[in-house]
Amino acid sequence: MNIQRPAPQSLPRALAISLCIGALVLAGCDKAAPPNPAAAPAAEQQPISMPPPTVPQAPAAPVPAAYTPPSAEQLYQLVAPIALYPDKLVAQILAGATYPEQITAAHDWLGQNQSLKAGPLADAANQQPWDPSVKSLTAFRPVIDQLAGNIAWTESLGKAYYNDPADVMNAIQVMRQRASSAGRLKNNSKLRVASAATPRDYVPAPDMQPVYGGPAIIEPPQQLITIEPVQPDVVYVPRYDPQVIYGEPLPVYPGYAYAPPPPVEVVPGYSRGQVAAAGALAFGTGVIVGAALERHGWGWNSWNMNWGAPRDRGYGRDRDRVAQPAFARPAVVYNNSTYISRSTTVVNNNVNVRNVYNNNDRNGGPRGMPPGAPPPNFAQQQQQQAQFAQMQQQQQQQSRQQQVAAQQQQQQQQQQQQQVQQQQAQQRAQQQAQRQQAQQLQAQQAQQQQQARQAQQAQLQQRQQQDQARRQQAQQAQQQARAANQQQPQQQQQQARLQQQQQQEQLRRQQMEQQQQARAAGQQAQQQQQRALQDRQRQQQQSQQAQQAQQDQSRRQQMQAQQQAQAQARAAQQQQAQQQQVQRQQAQQQQRQQQAQNEARQQQEQMRRQQQQQQQQQQQQAQAARAQQQQAMQQRQQQMQQQQQQAHQAQQAQMRQQQQQQAQQHAAAAAAAAAARRPPNRPGEPPKQQP
Repeated sequence: MNIQRPAPQSLPRALAISLCIGALVLAGCDKAAPPNPAAAPAAEQQPISMPPPTVPQAPAAPVPAAYTPPSAEQLYQLVAPIALYPDKLVAQILAGATYPEQITAAHDWLGQNQSLKAGPLADAANQQPWDPSVKSLTAFRPVIDQLAGNIAWTESLGKAYYNDPADVMNAIQVMRQRASSAGRLKNNSKLRVASAATPRDYVPAPDMQPVYGGPAIIEPPQQLITIEPVQPDVVYVPRYDPQVIYGEPLPVYPGYAYAPPPPVEVVPGYSRGQVAAAGALAFGTGVIVGAALERHGWGWNSWNMNWGAPRDRGYGRDRDRVAQPAFARPAVVYNNSTYISRSTTVVNNNVNVRNVYNNNDRNGGPRGMPPGAPPPNFAQQQQQQAQFAQMQQQQQQQSRQQQVAAQQQQQQQQQQQQQVQQQQAQQRAQQQAQRQQAQQLQAQQAQQQQQARQAQQAQLQQRQQQDQARRQQAQQAQQQARAANQQQPQQQQQQARLQQQQQQEQLRRQQMEQQQQARAAGQQAQQQQQRALQDRQRQQQQSQQAQQAQQDQSRRQQMQAQQQAQAQARAAQQQQAQQQQVQRQQAQQQQRQQQAQNEARQQQEQMRRQQQQQQQQQQQQAQAARAQQQQAMQQRQQQMQQQQQQAHQAQQAQMRQQQQQQAQQHAAAAAAAAAARRPPNRPGEPPKQQP
């Protein structure tokens, strides 16, 4: 036989193949341990990349300290200020407390926009880069004041809820039980107290789990209490002293400052002693939570509380919380699904990192991310937040610049007003001077008039004297004429008459001269008055012209200031328009991103629903297969029974046949024996019949 040897080139190939097989076997045997579900999102945030062998790896990050839950008494003190609030408001507070920096920003923003209410307030809050819980809390200004005024307590509350929601919510239930036992929590005209139940249409997140998985700090009570407003569209926030409202005195949480409420409405049904001792429950103005707050998807009806399952007899303290059903675990509900915070403020010092969901879902569906879905892009969110922060800073700077410009305008206006006041004072002084001149002229005119009157009186006196002299002369002439008539002849009388006529003409001439002198004096006085009036008019015209010139200058200055202010306002408006355009573009980009995220969520939900439908179909198919198997088993059993019956019947028939054969054999044998015993027949005799 000729044995063929392998070629030299086949040896390396065989070795390479064997090495590959060995490496695959070793890789299959040396599998890595399953990843920690709590740390999975943190690992998914960074893409997996193999560094080159020449580059040294970066040192590992330091391991943060583990979360240490507060004691039961500390939790009671922590939740006491909000335990008697309505459930939906408690849900918003627990969720918003995980964002203490946003609570502070919302408080400052509300202080700057005190005139906004209802719909305009919701529209303006929707434009802010805040969590939906913080946006919804802007409708309750006293609550924002309470959270922002005790920011250390708020941060502790958010940290406790984020890391251990079950114990926080159990503590709230315990405090409600205490208030109910003390007679302070009962139905009234503002709040309705009832037993708790799982919210309708609640769909827990698929991979929801608490960060703290140790033993329970506070056991859930055997009965759970819910609090809701009597009017669905009006919410009254209760005000009470957390130290005394729960019956036995309770210390205040360190750092929490209780502010006594102003005189407000007290719940009917409480005695004066209770009100004086505990303050009972007081309420402020109701907050309307109608359609104006529901158009953005984060309003009042978007929130709820799932208090979990009450304690039963078989409930153990060292329970495994992760193994509990999702609906039995306490949680804040947002849009019919589990709310999970995206805040990093309350988890930076913790070992475990929670799975992150997008809480801006307006479709009302669950926001859980199924396995295999791409992780959310936190870098873009951080960039967007940084952009929003820059925009806010720019807006603040611009608002400050506008305020400075407004102050400058006000100063200019004040200066202009001062100038106008000075001009008015000058005008008043000029008017007073003119009035004084007019008074002097009037006094001069009055003196001239008095002088003219005196001259007229003197003329009248002269005329009267002249008339008296004429009368006397006439009387004398008459007497002389009478005497002449009596004594002298007629010629003398004529001469006397001529003399009298001459004297009368002289008197008339003198009177005419006096009248002409009086007229000339009057004309001179009138001319002087006219000249004084003309001088006054000229002075008034000159002062008016000066005032008009000053007014024109002030008007020009005002016009220039107004033009400058208008130009500044136009520039500010243009800047605001540009900012609004940038904000609109960013909002459009955000809307597009949200739409893309919503579409991705819808696709994920469709995939999850399809998976559920497939699972249901598989379950139905499995049930149908089981039913078919059961039917086949029953048919087989029936067939086996029939076969057994048929075999039994066949055996019985065989037994009968055998018995018949045996009987026939016995009969034949007996006949043969009888025939053998019987003697033979005689000749001629018929054969005997066998019996």
